[in-house]
Amino acid sequence: MKSVHELLAPLEQAVIERNAAAHLHADETSWRVFEQVEGKEGHRWWLWVFVAADTVVFRMDPTRSAALLTGHLGIERTDTALPEGRRLLLSADFYTAYQALARVEGVDPLWCWAHIRRYFIRAGDAHPQLRYWRDLWVGRIAALDTAHRALAAAEPGSPAHHQATAAFEAALAAIDTARREQAAAPGLHPAAKKVLATLDREWDGLARHRYVPDIDLDSNAAERALRTPVVSRKNYYGTHAAWSAELAARVWTITGTAERNGREPLAYLAGYLQACAAAGSRALAGETLERFFVWLHTPGSHNHDLNEEIPPGPAP
Repeated sequence: MKSVHELLAPLEQAVIERNAAAHLHADETSWRVFEQVEGKEGHRWWLWVFVAADTVVFRMDPTRSAALLTGHLGIERTDTALPEGRRLLLSADFYTAYQALARVEGVDPLWCWAHIRRYFIRAGDAHPQLRYWRDLWVGRIAALDTAHRALAAAEPGSPAHHQATAAFEAALAAIDTARREQAAAPGLHPAAKKVLATLDREWDGLARHRYVPDIDLDSNAAERALRTPVVSRKNYYGTHAAWSAELAARVWTITGTAERNGREPLAYLAGYLQACAAAGSRALAGETLERFFVWLHTPGSHNHDLNEEIPPGPAP
């Protein structure tokens, strides 16, 4: 299996390089590595995922710090701005690592509406007196989602697009008005106040979705990508060795990218390893490796610069 780990390295690296796109969905989940690693206390590691238009990258790391996030994106921790001409849209939840990245000029967060919706639901579930309040907020967010779906589906410039744009702006304005009025109301329940404070703090990243109607309001793409590792974790708890954990992330990177491009993931992985065997049990390189770049060989694939499609939004 260690030999397989090495054979997969060039393909994984190609996927990682391709993954540095203009828009990413990101998330992370815990993982157990039952090996004592120098400088690491305990067995809790973290599995990160980055989902782009045609690639999926999993990275295993001993920590949940922003170091892996910035390293994957090619951003130095001391950077205050991206290089001129580069922009990054990041669909994610409100975790502090993503918050820190959002302070870099040129990085525009698109915070997840599904996450803020859960905050309202949890408050209503925990406090019966807030259930009516919760239901009203769930309804407001549902109206926003309905308008966003219509906006994404409509042809730009068409009457349907103008109508959907107006509906989306109206739904967003209704949420904005409600959050301001309720936050200023006396006697607000502490749990409701806490949720509204989060909504207020993350408002710019949530409202930024109005500038990119073709991008989902949530970060569910990343959560769905983590489903297979999470089910695996529930069955066998984790991995015994660090190299084995890294192999798992490498395999999921390759099979996840294949699946995102409409390929049968296990057949694609087996085909690559068979090609390595035919090459004398060596990792592929050059044109032979490029044959497995699924983003180059997927019908209807587009390799243009996504930066050209994203209109400038407000400053973070």
